Amino acid sequence: MSLKHAILGFLSFRPATGYDLKKAFDRSVSHFWPANQSQIYRTLAGLTEEGYVTQEIIEREERLDAKIYHITQNGRDELHRWLSTPLPPQPFREPFLIQVYFGGYLSDEELIALLARQIAVIEQTLAVYNQIYAMYQEQIESREDVRAFFLSVSTLEYGIVSNRAALAWLNSLIERVRSGNYAL
Repeated sequence: MSLKHAILGFLSFRPATGYDLKKAFDRSVSHFWPANQSQIYRTLAGLTEEGYVTQEIIEREERLDAKIYHITQNGRDELHRWLSTPLPPQPFREPFLIQVYFGGYLSDEELIALLARQIAVIEQTLAVYNQIYAMYQEQIESREDVRAFFLSVSTLEYGIVSNRAALAWLNSLIERVRSGNYAL
């Protein structure tokens, strides 16, 4: 996924400033696609050059002028093209798995501590995801486009399911290391 297409997606909902887009990322997709403010502004400049968005400048006396970005028809066409095109396989990188791969250099106690720290991180993440999910469950009936809302929340479900699977694997790994059961 490209940041460019995520921004076009958010702008297809409503015009926004760069600051508004950062808040939208943080509230909705940061669990699988985080973006920082400078990346967003850099991408907005490129989208403007490509003709996918336009800027509306709102003058303000006491602060910097606000730039509100609007998606153009070309931007909507590009978003649709990208959404309907299968993506090529993406390389998967997980630094923690490199630690596990070479974990044979650690003592059992060190390895179990490493795995336990990862469990704590995942449990914290799951607590946040579950809290957000519960909040969304309460909102679904009041949403205008229930299908779009359902699909956006399904990405959170993916995060919950994948983190639960990771927890099960980590707990199993700890148990196998503790028991010395290295059978495959």
